[in-house]
Amino acid sequence: MVYIIDPQNAGISGNMIIGALVDLGADGEKVKDLMEDVAVDFGEVEVSLNKVDKSGIDATFCNVKTIDEENENNRHIHFQDFIEKIDLLKYADIENLTDDMVEMAKKVFKRIAISESRVHGKSLEEVHFHEVGAADAVADVLGSICAYFDLGMDKDKVVGLPIAVGGGVVETAHGRIPVPAPASLDILKGLNEDSFKDFSKGEAKCIGGPVNSELATPTGCALYMEFCDEF
Repeated sequence: MVYIIDPQNAGISGNMIIGALVDLGADGEKVKDLMEDVAVDFGEVEVSLNKVDKSGIDATFCNVKTIDEENENNRHIHFQDFIEKIDLLKYADIENLTDDMVEMAKKVFKRIAISESRVHGKSLEEVHFHEVGAADAVADVLGSICAYFDLGMDKDKVVGLPIAVGGGVVETAHGRIPVPAPASLDILKGLNEDSFKDFSKGEAKCIGGPVNSELATPTGCALYMEFCDEF
C-alpha cells in the first residue's frame, strides 16, 4: 500500500495529521488516551477528537487543550534536557506506547532543534524550546506517531506532496517574522550534511499561499519529513 500526504491546500500541523490518520482508520481512543498520558510530565492536556464539517466534507478535528498553562518550566527547556524527558517515557507505564514511537519522537524533535539552531546561529546544546516544548506539542507529536504505527504506515510507502506554507507575518517569541517561519523552511530543506546522514531524505517541496497566514508549523513539517519516504 502507498499512503499519500497531500498538504497542497491546507498546509500541515500535528493535530491536522492526527485528524487525517484517525479518519483513515487509526484507533481514535487509543491515540487520545496516549496523547494525554505522554503529556503528563510536561503539563496536563485534555484531548478531544470531534467530527466536523469542512466545506461539506466530513472530517475529524483534533483539539488539544493545555490545562497547566502556567508551568513556565516546560515552555523554556533546553534541548538535551527535553530529549532526556522524552526518552524516559520508555520507562513509564503508558499503554500502547512503544520504544519505536519514542525513538521516532526524538528524531522529530531533533529535526526541529537542529533547524532552530541553524536559524538562530546557536549550538544544538544552546537551543531551548518555547511552544515546541509545551505539553500540547509532545501530545501532537506522539499522537501522530501512535496513529502512524496503528495504521501500519511504517510497513508501507509514504509519499509527500508539496506543502502549502501560507504567507504574511506571524507573531512569535522572537517577534514578528515572515511566513513561512524560517525554522519550518529549514526543516523542509532536510538534513543533508554528512553529520546528519541518518536523517537525510532530500529536500521537500513547498508552495506559497493560498492565504496570508501560517499553514505549515515546524512540528507538522518535522513529522512530514520523518513519515515520508519520498517527496
